[in-house]
Amino acid sequence: MTKWEYKTVTANRSGKQEETGLWTYTSWELLGADKPGPQPFLPALQELGGEGWELAAALPTDVWTEGTRTPNASHGVRTITYSLLFKRPVEEAE
Repeated sequence: MTKWEYKTVTANRSGKQEETGLWTYTSWELLGADKPGPQPFLPALQELGGEGWELAAALPTDVWTEGTRTPNASHGVRTITYSLLFKRPVEEAE
């Protein structure tokens, strides 16, 4: 039976409402992909895949938060966050 190890990585992007009422968004970034700070989305996914990690699930964790969770948050900013769950087989010692 295959044994697995798991890793959780956070994917997020922020948006801001313009005076016209339209929203503009940043690019998606990954946090927790074995490097400090946010990483560009696609290169980080490619690196994880190269290390044998396979995406198992994407869970929305904080969708459309409009800056109301902290006292100093801006109400014109939205953050969209997903937890990405990866798995890879564990090499068994013989």
